[in-house]
Amino acid sequence: MNRFIKALGWPGLAGLVALLLAAVAVVLGQRWDAQATALQDQARELRAKARPLATTAAVPVSLQQWQATLPAAAARQQRLADLLELAIRLELNVARTEHRLASSEGLERLRVSMPLTGSYAQVRRFIAAALAHDPALSLDAVKLRRPSPLSADVDAELQWSLHGRAP
Repeated sequence: MNRFIKALGWPGLAGLVALLLAAVAVVLGQRWDAQATALQDQARELRAKARPLATTAAVPVSLQQWQATLPAAAARQQRLADLLELAIRLELNVARTEHRLASSEGLERLRVSMPLTGSYAQVRRFIAAALAHDPALSLDAVKLRRPSPLSADVDAELQWSLHGRAP
C-alpha cells in the first residue's frame, strides 16, 4: 500500500481523493433528486387540495348582492353616533369630527375625519373595536404624533369611511 501511494505521488493521491468525492457527490445527488421529486409530488397534492377551497372562498358576488349587504342610508347617523360613543367609552378625547358625504351609483360614502388624543393602546383598542362593530366601516388613514417625547398620549388623526346604500 505504501509503495502504491509513493508511486502515485501527491498529485495522484489528490486525483484519487477527488474521484472518491465525485462518487459520493453522485450518490448524494441521486438521493437529493429523489427527495426533490417526492416534495414536488407533495406540493402538487397540496395545490390540488387547496384549489377547491380557493374557488369556494372567492365566489363572485354581483354588485347588487354586495350593495344589499350594506346598511341603509337611514342608519348613517346612528352608525356615526356609535363610532363617537365608542371613542368616548374608551376614554379618548375627541376634539371635533368632520364629515363629507358622497354618493354614486346606489352607494354612499360618509368620510369622517376624527382627531383624538389618548394612549397608543387606547387608540389601537378603539380602531379594533370600531372595525369589529361595523362591518361596512373602513379605516382609510391613520396619523399618529406624540406631542412630546415624555408624553404617554398620542395625537391621532383617523380617516374613516362609512359605506352604505344610497336612498
